[in-house]
Amino acid sequence: MPAARPVLSSEEWDYLDADVLRPARSGAVCITCQHFRYEVGRHCVTVLTCPIHQGLIPQGEHLTKRCAQWVPRREVAVGWCPLGLNDPKIFGSQHGCS
Repeated sequence: MPAARPVLSSEEWDYLDADVLRPARSGAVCITCQHFRYEVGRHCVTVLTCPIHQGLIPQGEHLTKRCAQWVPRREVAVGWCPLGLNDPKIFGSQHGCS
């Protein structure tokens, strides 16, 4: 079993190595990945992070590159309103998406 990484705050992470991200020719880029996060650093500067790699994504790279562990965002795969929410047998008639 590989050694666990120490838990660090995202402010302590380094930028991802150049070999982690590769160019993408589709919509499968960092910003469309389930794991992609925006965070605010200590100087109120927006930083782009990848919790899977525990690294920072250089500005602009999130729009044109992706890594091997890219996963589609859940909203795209399931939708904003999963079908079960519209089922009155489960949630009653007053619930559901409109």
